[in-house]
This record gives sequence, C-alpha cells and structure tokens, in this order.
Amino acid sequence: MAKTKAVWGIDIGQCALKALRCTLDADGSTIVADKYDIVEYPKILSATDADPEELIADAIQQFLSRNQVTGDQVAVSVAGQAGLSRFFKPPPVEVSTLPDIVKYEVKAQIPFAIEDVIWDWQQMGGIVVDGRTVDAEIGLFAMKRDAVFTALRPFDEAEIDVDFVQLSPISIFNVVCHDLIGELPDPEDVDPENPPPSTVVMSIGTDTTDLIVTNGLRMWLRNIPIGGNHFTKQLSREMKLTQAKAEHLKRNARASENPKAIFKAMRPVFTDFVNEVQRSLNFFQSNEKSAELSQILLLGNAAKLPGLRQYLAKQLEIEIGKVTGYDKLSGSDVTSQKSFQNNLLSFAPCYGLCLQGLKKAQIKTNLLPREIVVKRIVEAKKPWVLTAVCSVMAGLALGYLFTTGSWHKSELSYEDAAGKTWESAFKKVASISSTSNRFIEQDRTQKEVLDKLNLLSAELTSASDQKASWLEFQTALSQAFPTDPAIDKLKANGVTKVDPKKIKFNDRQEMYVDHIESKFVKEIKKWIDFIEPVHQRMRIDFNQEVAKDPATAGENAEAPREVEEVDDEEGAEPTSGWVIEVKAHHFHNSDKAMVDVMSGKQFVRKTLIKNLLTKRDVVLPDHPGLDFTYSDLGVSHPTIVWVSSAPVKDRIIFDPSGANGSGKRDDAGDGMGDRNIDDIDESNIFDVKLYAFVIQMAWIPRSEEEILDARKARLLAEKDALDADAQKSGQDEDN
Repeated sequence: MAKTKAVWGIDIGQCALKALRCTLDADGSTIVADKYDIVEYPKILSATDADPEELIADAIQQFLSRNQVTGDQVAVSVAGQAGLSRFFKPPPVEVSTLPDIVKYEVKAQIPFAIEDVIWDWQQMGGIVVDGRTVDAEIGLFAMKRDAVFTALRPFDEAEIDVDFVQLSPISIFNVVCHDLIGELPDPEDVDPENPPPSTVVMSIGTDTTDLIVTNGLRMWLRNIPIGGNHFTKQLSREMKLTQAKAEHLKRNARASENPKAIFKAMRPVFTDFVNEVQRSLNFFQSNEKSAELSQILLLGNAAKLPGLRQYLAKQLEIEIGKVTGYDKLSGSDVTSQKSFQNNLLSFAPCYGLCLQGLKKAQIKTNLLPREIVVKRIVEAKKPWVLTAVCSVMAGLALGYLFTTGSWHKSELSYEDAAGKTWESAFKKVASISSTSNRFIEQDRTQKEVLDKLNLLSAELTSASDQKASWLEFQTALSQAFPTDPAIDKLKANGVTKVDPKKIKFNDRQEMYVDHIESKFVKEIKKWIDFIEPVHQRMRIDFNQEVAKDPATAGENAEAPREVEEVDDEEGAEPTSGWVIEVKAHHFHNSDKAMVDVMSGKQFVRKTLIKNLLTKRDVVLPDHPGLDFTYSDLGVSHPTIVWVSSAPVKDRIIFDPSGANGSGKRDDAGDGMGDRNIDDIDESNIFDVKLYAFVIQMAWIPRSEEEILDARKARLLAEKDALDADAQKSGQDEDN
C-alpha cells in the first residue's frame, strides 16, 4: 500500500508511550496535528520487577486498538544514551571527497566494529567556496545493530512497518530549530569568530537528561544520568515513603503541609544535577571559546518539578525560557486538548519525528537498517515484477503452442536424401537419452558413497587435529600483562583490598583491558605484510631500549627473538588465522616513571610487548610443568598500532567496600561514567594520568601436537646455538 503524507511520531519513554500524527496543510507549508495518544505503563521500564518488552508490547497493542497506522509513515525515537553522537570539523575539501572523509572518521571515532553498528551522517552549517566545503561541521550518529533491532522488535511483532529510526535528542534538536529559537541565520552570513547565541535545551526524562547546546547551525550533545526518578528515589529514601507516595508528594510539593522539608530532602539531587549541567557547559565553552549561552529551555514532564526552574536560574545565572507551545504546530483539535497541554513538554520527540517524516527537519539522518530499507523497496515492486513475469510467461507459452503445433505437422515417415526418417532419428535420440540417464544415476550413487566416506574420515581425524581453543589463548595472553610486585606480595599474604594511599595508582605496574576483539582472516599473510613495516620499526626501537637498559645488559641479555614467519607455499591453500586487537590503558605515568623512561608507550613496550616477544615461561592448563613461548602457540607480530598522544588526566573513586578495592573511573567530561555515588569521601578520590593504547597481533591456532612440535624444535635450535657458541669459545681459547 502506498504511503500517505501523514506521519506518526512514536516515542517509547520510560513511563509511557507517546504518539503524535501530523500532516501538511493544503499548500504544504504548515504542520497540522490531527491525532495524538498517551499510553502509560503500570510501572516504569527501569523498575527492578518490570518486564520492558512485555510492557512495551502491551502499550503498542493498546495504541493500535485506538488508532489506525496502516498507510501512514511511522517514525520511532530511541533514547539518547542508546546511541552515539560525534561531531568533527573537516578541512576545506572538495564536496565530492567529503563522503570519503566521513567514512574514514567513522572508523576512527566509532569504538565498535563497523559491521556491528548502524550509522548515518549529515553536514551542519558551512558554505561552498570554489567547489570546496568551508567552516562545516559533520554530525555522526550511530547505534549498535542489535540495539536497533531490539527497539524495532515490538513494532515487528505488531506488524507495524517503521520508516524512520532517530535518536531522541536529534528529534528534539529539529523541534528547537523549527519552532523554539526563531529564524535561523543563513550559513553564508555567519562569522565563525562571532556565531549566533546558543540555546541550552535540557530534556529531563525519567532516568536521564539529554543536554543539547545549539545555535541552529551546529549542536553539541551530552547525556546526563540524572532524571526525574532520581528525585523520587531521594524523597522516598529520606522521608521513608513508598515510591508511589514519593512521586505524588514530589509533583504536589508546593501544596503539601511542609514544602520546605520536601525541598530539603531533594536538595542533594538538585545539587548533583546542577553540578553535572555546569560541568558540561564549562566543557562545551572550553572547546567553543566564541560561543555565548543566551537561554535555557526545559523539556520533559520532569521539567515541571516545583522549584527546579528557580534553582537552575540561581545557580547557573542563565535566563530560563518557558515553553508554552510549539509556534508552528497547528491543529486545535489536538493542541487545545487538556491532556496534550499537560504533557506538552514531553511531546517534543514525537513532534520532531513528524517534522523529519514531512521533510521539515534540519537533520534527516535515519538509523533504520539498510537491509530493511532494501526489503521494503523489493516488496513495493513485487506486484509490478509479478505482472511483468506473468506477461513474459504468457508470451513464452503462446510461442510454445505455435512451436508444438508445427511439430505435429511433421511426418514420421518423411525421408531425407540419405533415406533417414524422423522416426529413426527419434529412436536414436531416445536410446542416447536412456544411456545418459543411466550414467547420471550411477554418478549420483557414487557421489553419495564418496560423501559418506569423507564424513567418516572427518570424524576419525577430527580429534587429533583439534586446534587450540579461545580459552587456552586467553589464558596464555593474560600471562603477558605485567603485575605489580608489591601488590602480588600483598595478595600472597591474603590482602584482597589494596589501599591506594599506600600504593598509588600512578605507581602501580598494572594494565587494565578495555576490550579484546578478534577478526578471522582467510589469508593472514596479507595482514602480516601490511603490519610488517610498523612492527619492524617498533622492534628497532625496542632493541635500542633493551641495549640501553642496565637491567637487560650483560651476557644473558637477549634481544627479542624473531617470530616464526608465515609463508604460504606456491599453489598451497592460503593460511588462515585471527587478528587479535587489545585495547587497554594504564596509570603508570608518575613523575618518577617518566624520569625512569617507564611511562606511557615505553611502559607498554618494556612490559607487554617484551613479554609477547620474549617470555619463555607461558603455562598452558593441559601441560603443567612445561614452559612455552607465544611463538610456540602461533602468536606473531605483536605491534602497537595506536597510543594516546599524551597521558590524560582522569579521576578514580576508590570504593573500600568493593571486592578488590580497585575503584571506579569517573570519566569526567564524556558522559559515560557512574556519577550517582552518594556521600563520596574526598579522601577516596584520586587524580591519575591515564594512557590508552591499542595493540594487534596475529594468531594462527595450532593443534596440541603442533604446539609441542614447535616447542621441541625451538629447544633443539636453542641447544644447537649454545653448542655452537661453546665450540667457538673453545676455539678462541685454543688460539
């Protein structure tokens, strides 16, 4: 069915499903709202005893029982914290090369495998001068593929075809630009050194707050992990109330008997919220020196919390604007309804989705998976394809009828000049066809027998050819990471919580793994050839450091051994293997470590890389008492492929009650840390210097027999080398 010009914008919130249907008026210039709906859940989705999938499915069914969406476009928003937003300013380049730059930045800025995410981009601002894009900003928006399909699953089960998937803060940005900040300036008239004033938009949800800073041309986003439910929980905890009573008291604080006590109970959350907002705005202004913040707009039902506007205005010293409606949204049958007015601030994501569906939005990115889009196009064209195929088949059938009619006119007794008749020719064809069919049947029978023999052969040989498992590899890899001798000594004496006041984080010789990823490569030699120049440069630097290090000097000093090369023989099947990537960080960046040249990249080289190249006592679970090297296991070319330009300041919150006392990182400025820790003792907050890095290596899994053979060959080679050295020393003494 063809889609109409009406759009349903559906927002799946934490407390309710909200939907708004909009169309264009007759002249196509005005947005008209003609339907809306709100379906509240029995409990919020983040409640411990809630089943989000069941609650959302029930809400969609209730929505469909009251509304018809067939034939309309459907746009769905997802929470800001479920996605990833990145912005960068490209250099002045030709317009045609901009997509290539974006693809490069996607690989650099999205911290996931590109095939595991759905992403889209859009240029914001900028002008074209002599065919080059100048002063532009690119917005990258992405979600993990499984998160997108999780968000679409309830709609698929309800048989609703979704046309757009958009991040909620992006939908809100479209509403702000279209309705709330007036006429947008022309990018060509904007001075980059003196941009228009920026508006701060805070969309306060149940559990989180989307912070959007925009001047209509560019924007900056951050998700703050504090929402309206945090005020309810604080009130429930301080005044010993149930969740429902605390929510009612929060909404009606001014009408209560003791409003002062209520605000006092919620004050810690007010303080945390303002601190997070202030820190975010300070971070924004530190990057955008010329930006001027003109006003703050509050959206979301939680923005109606009594006292919030006054507290924000006093603490932030910025004018708080009031949103009383959407200036360019008409349709009094909807906008005049009391329930719509009561929830006006929470309908911004729905309205933004409708703007995008009606092609009135600033940002038009779509996170709907490409395969779904292609499937919809194919399904839309199926009737036309079916009609064309039927027409072709009808023509072929008609031609076949005429042809067979001509065959029936042939006389079997007709003889050619050599005396051969049609009847004799048909008999000869039948004989040859019978012989061919007999051979084909014999071939099929023999193939079945061969397949059975191959299967039996595979079953008989599989046990002896079993390759090393990922568990064995990870067990071996964990032994390459350095450990702090002082901490090891404490743990050996039964200490499980290491006090950072005694052993500082910046002095600990430890590394912390962020993630380990792997990619199967059919021709691993191509990857090795690609990484070889970088690896060799790193080995040269490493050898020089080893020669300068007094701890490794002397007759027992050993440079890293050459790993076993992978060289496929000509005509042989290419060797397959895995490329292993390890992203990690360390805090070993104290002033002393820098003086000792044991910080940053040097610490990685002298510990992790050195162990991967030279460690000779790797232990495998199935071979106690035997020592291996990583080259015995098929590991080669460990190479540092990315490092921080310099250690960055970070903060660790030490939790003495934790399992090992290692603490939690605060991740200031990036919006990803846990900032809901109440009553933190300042003595448990430690400033550190974080140094991040990424290494890659090749791993060609070997069977148990191959690993033992490699170890045996290595030991024999080392023995031969020692014997040769001894013989040479004896000859020198004789001379």
